[in-house]
Amino acid sequence: MKSEKSLYRLLLIYAISIVTLFILKDDPAIFTYSLFALGVLAFFLALRIGDVNIATVIILVALSPLAEFIIFGFGLVDLSSSNGDRLIQNSIIFGIHFVIDVVVLIPMTYRVEISKKLFPIEKIKYNIADSLLPWVQLIGIFVSVFALVENYLRNAKGYDIALFFYSFSISGYIVYSFSAILITILLVMSYRNHYGFKTPTLLSRPSK
Repeated sequence: MKSEKSLYRLLLIYAISIVTLFILKDDPAIFTYSLFALGVLAFFLALRIGDVNIATVIILVALSPLAEFIIFGFGLVDLSSSNGDRLIQNSIIFGIHFVIDVVVLIPMTYRVEISKKLFPIEKIKYNIADSLLPWVQLIGIFVSVFALVENYLRNAKGYDIALFFYSFSISGYIVYSFSAILITILLVMSYRNHYGFKTPTLLSRPSK
Protein backbone atom coordinates (compact mmCIF):
# COMPACT_ATOMS: atom_id res chain seq x y z
CA MET A 1 0.00 0.00 0.00
CA LYS A 2 2.84 2.38 0.83
CA SER A 3 4.59 1.74 -2.48
CA GLU A 4 1.28 2.24 -4.32
CA LYS A 5 0.71 5.65 -2.73
CA SER A 6 4.31 6.63 -3.46
CA LEU A 7 3.86 5.73 -7.13
CA TYR A 8 0.69 7.84 -7.40
CA ARG A 9 2.39 10.82 -5.72
CA LEU A 10 5.39 10.52 -8.04
CA LEU A 11 3.17 10.38 -11.13
CA LEU A 12 1.11 13.34 -9.92
CA ILE A 13 4.22 15.46 -9.24
CA TYR A 14 5.65 14.50 -12.63
CA ALA A 15 2.44 15.36 -14.48
CA ILE A 16 2.05 18.71 -12.70
CA SER A 17 5.69 19.59 -13.43
CA ILE A 18 5.28 18.88 -17.16
CA VAL A 19 2.03 20.88 -17.32
CA THR A 20 3.63 23.82 -15.48
CA LEU A 21 6.54 23.77 -17.94
CA PHE A 22 4.15 23.93 -20.91
CA ILE A 23 2.16 26.79 -19.37
CA LEU A 24 5.31 28.80 -18.63
CA LYS A 25 6.53 28.11 -22.16
CA ASP A 26 3.21 29.52 -23.44
CA ASP A 27 3.51 27.76 -26.78
CA PRO A 28 0.06 26.58 -27.93
CA ALA A 29 1.53 24.28 -30.60
CA ILE A 30 3.78 22.39 -28.17
CA PHE A 31 1.00 22.15 -25.62
CA THR A 32 -1.58 20.95 -28.18
CA TYR A 33 0.67 18.35 -29.79
CA SER A 34 1.84 17.05 -26.41
CA LEU A 35 -1.75 16.83 -25.19
CA PHE A 36 -2.83 14.90 -28.29
CA ALA A 37 0.19 12.59 -28.03
CA LEU A 38 -0.66 11.86 -24.40
CA GLY A 39 -4.31 11.32 -25.31
CA VAL A 40 -3.52 8.88 -28.12
CA LEU A 41 -1.13 6.90 -25.90
CA ALA A 42 -3.64 6.82 -23.04
CA PHE A 43 -6.46 5.78 -25.38
CA PHE A 44 -4.59 2.82 -26.85
CA LEU A 45 -3.36 1.77 -23.42
CA ALA A 46 -6.95 1.92 -22.12
CA LEU A 47 -8.06 -0.31 -25.03
CA ARG A 48 -5.14 -2.63 -24.37
CA ILE A 49 -6.23 -3.29 -20.79
CA GLY A 50 -9.89 -3.37 -21.82
CA ASP A 51 -11.05 -0.36 -19.80
CA VAL A 52 -13.88 1.08 -21.90
CA ASN A 53 -14.71 3.60 -19.17
CA ILE A 54 -11.36 5.38 -19.45
CA ALA A 55 -11.40 5.12 -23.25
CA THR A 56 -14.77 6.90 -23.47
CA VAL A 57 -13.62 9.55 -20.98
CA ILE A 58 -10.54 10.21 -23.13
CA ILE A 59 -12.70 10.62 -26.25
CA LEU A 60 -14.98 13.11 -24.50
CA VAL A 61 -12.08 15.11 -23.09
CA ALA A 62 -10.44 15.22 -26.53
CA LEU A 63 -13.54 16.57 -28.28
CA SER A 64 -13.13 20.21 -27.22
CA PRO A 65 -9.41 20.69 -28.01
CA LEU A 66 -9.78 18.67 -31.22
CA ALA A 67 -12.70 20.82 -32.43
CA GLU A 68 -10.83 24.00 -31.53
CA PHE A 69 -7.68 22.76 -33.26
CA ILE A 70 -9.61 22.03 -36.46
CA ILE A 71 -11.51 25.32 -36.46
CA PHE A 72 -8.68 27.65 -35.45
CA GLY A 73 -5.61 25.63 -36.39
CA PHE A 74 -6.69 25.17 -40.01
CA GLY A 75 -7.78 28.78 -40.34
CA LEU A 76 -11.53 28.16 -40.63
CA VAL A 77 -11.89 31.09 -38.23
CA ASP A 78 -9.23 33.81 -38.23
CA LEU A 79 -7.79 34.59 -34.80
CA SER A 80 -6.46 38.00 -35.88
CA SER A 81 -8.53 41.18 -35.86
CA SER A 82 -8.19 44.91 -36.53
CA ASN A 83 -9.35 47.80 -34.38
CA GLY A 84 -12.56 48.11 -36.36
CA ASP A 85 -13.79 44.53 -36.05
CA ARG A 86 -12.48 43.37 -32.69
CA LEU A 87 -15.93 43.28 -31.12
CA ILE A 88 -17.33 40.98 -33.81
CA GLN A 89 -14.20 38.85 -34.28
CA ASN A 90 -13.61 38.27 -30.57
CA SER A 91 -17.30 37.52 -30.09
CA ILE A 92 -17.09 34.85 -32.80
CA ILE A 93 -13.97 33.31 -31.24
CA PHE A 94 -15.28 33.25 -27.67
CA GLY A 95 -18.71 32.21 -28.92
CA ILE A 96 -17.26 29.19 -30.71
CA HIS A 97 -15.45 28.16 -27.54
CA PHE A 98 -18.69 28.51 -25.62
CA VAL A 99 -20.73 26.43 -28.09
CA ILE A 100 -18.12 23.66 -28.23
CA ASP A 101 -17.89 23.42 -24.44
CA VAL A 102 -21.70 23.33 -24.04
CA VAL A 103 -22.08 20.64 -26.72
CA VAL A 104 -19.36 18.48 -25.11
CA LEU A 105 -20.82 18.98 -21.62
CA ILE A 106 -23.99 17.05 -22.53
CA PRO A 107 -22.43 13.66 -23.37
CA MET A 108 -19.83 14.19 -20.65
CA THR A 109 -22.59 14.52 -18.05
CA TYR A 110 -24.37 11.39 -19.28
CA ARG A 111 -21.29 9.35 -20.19
CA VAL A 112 -22.31 6.27 -18.23
CA GLU A 113 -25.86 6.16 -19.58
CA ILE A 114 -24.69 6.69 -23.17
CA SER A 115 -21.88 4.16 -22.82
CA LYS A 116 -24.26 1.49 -21.51
CA LYS A 117 -26.37 1.87 -24.63
CA LEU A 118 -23.38 1.89 -26.98
CA PHE A 119 -21.49 -0.93 -25.25
CA PRO A 120 -24.13 -3.14 -23.57
CA ILE A 121 -21.77 -6.08 -23.00
CA GLU A 122 -19.02 -4.00 -21.36
CA LYS A 123 -18.72 -3.25 -17.64
CA ILE A 124 -19.66 0.41 -17.66
CA LYS A 125 -19.38 2.12 -14.29
CA TYR A 126 -18.94 5.53 -12.74
CA ASN A 127 -15.49 6.80 -11.83
CA ILE A 128 -14.10 9.99 -10.37
CA ALA A 129 -13.90 11.56 -13.85
CA ASP A 130 -17.70 11.44 -14.13
CA SER A 131 -17.94 13.56 -10.98
CA LEU A 132 -15.17 16.07 -11.72
CA LEU A 133 -14.97 16.55 -15.49
CA PRO A 134 -18.45 18.10 -15.95
CA TRP A 135 -17.49 20.73 -13.38
CA VAL A 136 -14.20 21.33 -15.17
CA GLN A 137 -16.15 21.74 -18.41
CA LEU A 138 -18.43 24.24 -16.69
CA ILE A 139 -15.39 26.30 -15.72
CA GLY A 140 -14.48 26.57 -19.39
CA ILE A 141 -18.06 27.61 -20.20
CA PHE A 142 -18.07 30.30 -17.51
CA VAL A 143 -14.73 31.66 -18.71
CA SER A 144 -16.12 31.92 -22.26
CA VAL A 145 -19.23 33.74 -21.01
CA PHE A 146 -17.18 36.18 -18.94
CA ALA A 147 -14.84 36.73 -21.91
CA LEU A 148 -17.85 37.53 -24.12
CA VAL A 149 -19.24 40.02 -21.62
CA GLU A 150 -15.83 41.58 -21.07
CA ASN A 151 -15.29 41.84 -24.85
CA TYR A 152 -18.56 43.77 -25.20
CA LEU A 153 -17.70 46.13 -22.35
CA ARG A 154 -14.19 46.73 -23.70
CA ASN A 155 -14.84 47.10 -27.44
CA ALA A 156 -18.41 48.43 -27.45
CA LYS A 157 -18.51 50.52 -24.26
CA GLY A 158 -14.87 51.54 -24.00
CA TYR A 159 -14.10 50.08 -20.57
CA ASP A 160 -10.43 49.26 -20.08
CA ILE A 161 -10.82 45.68 -18.83
CA ALA A 162 -9.07 42.66 -20.30
CA LEU A 163 -8.72 40.17 -17.45
CA PHE A 164 -10.38 37.24 -19.20
CA PHE A 165 -8.94 38.24 -22.58
CA TYR A 166 -5.36 37.84 -21.37
CA SER A 167 -6.05 34.83 -19.14
CA PHE A 168 -8.22 32.95 -21.66
CA SER A 169 -5.42 30.74 -23.03
CA ILE A 170 -4.01 30.08 -19.56
CA SER A 171 -7.42 28.99 -18.27
CA GLY A 172 -7.61 26.63 -21.25
CA TYR A 173 -4.21 25.19 -20.35
CA ILE A 174 -5.35 24.61 -16.79
CA VAL A 175 -8.67 22.97 -17.76
CA TYR A 176 -7.12 20.60 -20.30
CA SER A 177 -4.14 19.89 -18.06
CA PHE A 178 -6.37 18.96 -15.14
CA SER A 179 -8.28 16.58 -17.40
CA ALA A 180 -5.02 15.04 -18.63
CA ILE A 181 -3.73 14.57 -15.08
CA LEU A 182 -7.02 13.01 -13.99
CA ILE A 183 -6.99 10.58 -16.93
CA THR A 184 -3.36 9.68 -16.19
CA ILE A 185 -4.19 8.85 -12.58
CA LEU A 186 -7.24 6.78 -13.58
CA LEU A 187 -5.18 4.94 -16.18
CA VAL A 188 -2.42 4.13 -13.69
CA MET A 189 -4.97 2.81 -11.19
CA SER A 190 -6.67 0.70 -13.86
CA TYR A 191 -3.35 -0.59 -15.17
CA ARG A 192 -2.26 -1.46 -11.67
CA ASN A 193 -5.46 -3.48 -11.12
CA HIS A 194 -4.89 -5.26 -14.43
CA TYR A 195 -1.14 -5.93 -14.33
CA GLY A 196 0.02 -5.02 -10.85
CA PHE A 197 3.29 -3.06 -10.87
CA LYS A 198 4.74 -4.80 -13.91
CA THR A 199 6.40 -2.84 -16.69
CA PRO A 200 3.76 -1.16 -18.93
CA THR A 201 3.35 -2.59 -22.42
CA LEU A 202 0.95 -2.21 -25.30
CA LEU A 203 1.76 -5.72 -26.55
CA SER A 204 0.32 -9.00 -25.40
CA ARG A 205 2.20 -10.73 -22.60
CA PRO A 206 3.30 -14.32 -23.13
CA SER A 207 1.37 -16.90 -21.16
CA LYS A 208 3.10 -18.53 -18.21
